[in-house]
Amino acid sequence: MLRRPATTLTITSEDVAAYEDRRAREALVAAQQARRAAAVAAAQAQAQQEADMEGVDRVLQEREREGEIRREYQHHLTV
Repeated sequence: MLRRPATTLTITSEDVAAYEDRRAREALVAAQQARRAAAVAAAQAQAQQEADMEGVDRVLQEREREGEIRREYQHHLTV
């Protein structure tokens, strides 16, 4: 059988530095994306909370108005 020489790989310090730089950039991008996602989630939660509070205020105003109408009607019946 014929044998060929083993394949030799050479990794230089520049290769290692380029790899480390690439990994650092990837980590930075991932951190930025995570911060953006957290900011979006916080903004959505705040908007939802504000919408919920507006809904509660609207319901309370409607109930207050219904109470006023009821009181006026009852007052009208007693007069």
